[in-house]
Amino acid sequence: MGQAVPTGAVVVGVRAGQVRDVVTVAAQIAERFTVPLVCVTVDPALLSAGNRADGSEIIEPIDPDSADAGPADLPETDRAVIEQIAAARSVHASVLAKVGDPARALAAVAEERDAVMIVVGTQTGRRRITEFFNGSVAARLAHQQHRPVLVVPVNPVGFDEPLPWDAS
Repeated sequence: MGQAVPTGAVVVGVRAGQVRDVVTVAAQIAERFTVPLVCVTVDPALLSAGNRADGSEIIEPIDPDSADAGPADLPETDRAVIEQIAAARSVHASVLAKVGDPARALAAVAEERDAVMIVVGTQTGRRRITEFFNGSVAARLAHQQHRPVLVVPVNPVGFDEPLPWDAS
């Protein structure tokens, strides 16, 4: 009896300047499942306001004084890192730029691509405190959609250090 052909993808949330660790782990999983890797960057400063008649998305800034009308894209250096990691694992990788709530955007892409898993990294720097108070993307994904969520530690503080929200 033949093996079932895998479908889907591994969807991974990426942020500019912080792709290597999380994409490395996601690419290992994509290779194991023999599925493509879909890297998703989300610009939370913009919202989707629906679609035009031609199917294109209408994007509006949260701040009406902002001139931004399109989602921030990953820098070429990050795209090169993704391509290098994907090539080393012989997996196909693509990059999507989305807007709005990161958890909702990742869940939507995972649903569209029939993802086997969603991979996200931990927050770093000042975002950690915001994450603690607003709820992490990983925690929200784990409770608000049905796919497995893997959280990759990015710059862990260790057990002897205060947690970011405990540090003064």
